[in-house]
Amino acid sequence: MNLERIAKVKRSKPFTVLDAIVAAILVAATVAACVLIFRKPAMRLEISDGGALTVIELDGAAQVVALEHLTVRIEDGKVWVTDADCPDKLCEHAGAISRAGQQIVCLPNAIVITLTGDGGLHGVLG
Repeated sequence: MNLERIAKVKRSKPFTVLDAIVAAILVAATVAACVLIFRKPAMRLEISDGGALTVIELDGAAQVVALEHLTVRIEDGKVWVTDADCPDKLCEHAGAISRAGQQIVCLPNAIVITLTGDGGLHGVLG
């Protein structure tokens, strides 16, 4: 009796066409959800410079924000650092950010540039 059950299990197919279809639908739904979550652009720019917090509403107009240690450019819904006086200039090389939740950090000068708004994925860890 045990040998018959073992032979039956060996002949069975653990993965069917229906399983593949269900997996494909789940992957497509996950990709669609991610696209919808991150589609909205950021609404505000928050610059934390030491202890001071500056909030700038992004209204579509091109702006240049000159801080003590770096210069931030806002244009076409994107934000990037154009000039920094820190030695490594990693904040300049970070490139442009455009979605809520993205950040540019200048560690030597303790400056954090964050885009906020409805388009980011926010969660609580704990």
